[in-house]
Amino acid sequence: MTEPNKIPPEGASAELFNGDINRIMIAIPAPSHPEVEQVLGKGQHRIKAGVVYRAPAILLSFDFGNGLVMDCPFEAKGLGEHFVAPTLNDDGQLPLTLQVFDAENGTLLETTEVALHADNTQVLMDAVADQRSHDWSHQEFIGQLSELYKIEMGEFLQLVQQRELAAL
Repeated sequence: MTEPNKIPPEGASAELFNGDINRIMIAIPAPSHPEVEQVLGKGQHRIKAGVVYRAPAILLSFDFGNGLVMDCPFEAKGLGEHFVAPTLNDDGQLPLTLQVFDAENGTLLETTEVALHADNTQVLMDAVADQRSHDWSHQEFIGQLSELYKIEMGEFLQLVQQRELAAL
């Protein structure tokens, strides 16, 4: 879990189910305007996202087009008593706020509202429930996450089942 307002040095970080907004923070060093537009889905490519769960590791994956793919681990168990079940939209989708930051200085550049596809939302919600209901340690989470990162990209993309994010 990412601390509130702590921006990752580079890459993506998830801040979900903590009662505030459900957000994905994307930090890019000195991004150009076209890069920011691409990450927010305002370019010619639609953003795709998927969820992989290999107990106890949850990994969200975002494909921004043109080969820009970012993965984002999420450990719901770490929220403990601060876990707040999200409100899904009428289509069963999880609303997300995508935020793009300049990784060099932490400046928030732009924000957009999207929703995770209903099928991927269900995978995420089931994974979160399973992760929180078992007694796995953080080290087991890290170990399984390491195994996920060893998978070849082609195999990983089949496993993650990325689907387009819906604009809100």
